[in-house]
Amino acid sequence: MITWLQNATAKQHRLIFGSLLLVIVVSFVFFPVVQSVGGGQATTSVYQGVDLNDPTVRARFRDATFFAQMTGQRMNENGLVQRVAELSLADSLGIPAPSVVEIRRVAREMTTSPDGKNADGLNKFLEFAAKQLNISDEETRARFENYIKDTWRIQKAISTLAGSGHATASQIKRILDRERTQWTVDVATFAAAGFKPEIKVDEAKVKEAFTANIENYRLPPQVAVTAVTISASATDTAPVSDDEIINMGYNQAEKFKFETGKVKEQALAKRTELEKLVRADRAITNLAGQVSDELAEKFAIDTAKSDSKELAAWIKAKNAKVTVIPSFEVINPPTVAKVPAEALRVAAELTEKEWRTEVYRSEEGATFIFLNKRTDDRLPTYDEAKTKAVENWKKSQLNRLLAEEVAKVGKALQADIAAGKTFTDSAKAQKLALASPAAFSIYSVPETLNGVNENTGLLIEAAGVGKLTSAIRTANGDYVFIRPAKKDLTEDKTGAEEARLFVQRVSQRNAYFTGIGLVQDVVPAPAQAK
Repeated sequence: MITWLQNATAKQHRLIFGSLLLVIVVSFVFFPVVQSVGGGQATTSVYQGVDLNDPTVRARFRDATFFAQMTGQRMNENGLVQRVAELSLADSLGIPAPSVVEIRRVAREMTTSPDGKNADGLNKFLEFAAKQLNISDEETRARFENYIKDTWRIQKAISTLAGSGHATASQIKRILDRERTQWTVDVATFAAAGFKPEIKVDEAKVKEAFTANIENYRLPPQVAVTAVTISASATDTAPVSDDEIINMGYNQAEKFKFETGKVKEQALAKRTELEKLVRADRAITNLAGQVSDELAEKFAIDTAKSDSKELAAWIKAKNAKVTVIPSFEVINPPTVAKVPAEALRVAAELTEKEWRTEVYRSEEGATFIFLNKRTDDRLPTYDEAKTKAVENWKKSQLNRLLAEEVAKVGKALQADIAAGKTFTDSAKAQKLALASPAAFSIYSVPETLNGVNENTGLLIEAAGVGKLTSAIRTANGDYVFIRPAKKDLTEDKTGAEEARLFVQRVSQRNAYFTGIGLVQDVVPAPAQAK
């Protein structure tokens, strides 16, 4: 452990801590070791004592990537090498595994919705993850726990390196001044919708662009399926309880116009109508179960086929309604009347091996869908994609011409300002719309001025009073040119407690970036460890 080092250097300049730590850490992190196995040929890449080609190591990293994406966590761009290095660092710093209680806390935190209302988020998350990974619930839990352990230890290692952080007085003043400064600006807007150049289609160039970007036109897999709906024939005669009537009343409250707070009484008063609905619902539920059992017994997925004569005869004997659904893209299931949307979504995933769906409750009874034909994804011919290719080419030409026009307008504005013309006269000459929004800070830029690709606040600061920003593309596609007219530093009204919390927040941010930076500095580039 190097706790003594952290405590001893916490009072000194951060650079001293970073330098000392680098000397210690570099000895066990910086150099990968490639061992030669089998007649001198390098077949195993060993880094920090870990074989990077070990299937178990790679599987654990794939799990980490999967769970990070699922939970919105950050994964370092250097991938496997970085992960191994960070875990090695945690080992060297003696970071223990988290307790069972801590693992549960982190798991809930990662899988709870931001509003905190999804109390059952963890179970639903694990259920979904198990389906995606195609493994058991127990295996999913074990892998997720490993991911939490590794990630927790890495974060602890980084926080150990970072220390408590330190914000200098000059940094605090600089940040506060930026927050308090109010900018008054003039804005000239170039409306993209009004730019309508004539674009003549050059088919040779369209074909050239199509060929160069043919992967963008790849056609997704398609499936042609058939929906089978079996209607209930047996009448439900079992008694209907008051609870069932009330539950149905809540489900049908809007249809029957029941009043809030009076659903129970009003539902019981409509018992006759609701009882029919309850019986119909129960009949469909029972039917779906029966059909599911019969299909599993007579037409098991792993032994039967969708085109078998026996299945066709069984469907005919059931007097089922058959709906042939034309081929559709698997990423865009159609809407078919009285066929459950979920059944169609699952049908898009059918293959020759998994040739039918489960049985679903539907408006008319019990419905399942089987596969007629699946077509793999493929690259289209030019003629097949011509319409889309032409549209894309015209759009690219429009964007190019628009960018050139905006650049030309920007140069004209700059030239006018250099010549001593007013911003207003120059903008009017270029037929731009003028506006002067209320003063704002760079941290509260009006939504209409926020850049899609640029930071408007930083561009305003960089331009300075009396100068002109470059063209800024906004969310609606328009471009704005901003001329800061003046800036005012408002009075500092920060209270003592607010100031303390602000310093603490900046210090924590500094600590975070210090830790991340140190870890990146002491880990070799991916090319050094393959």
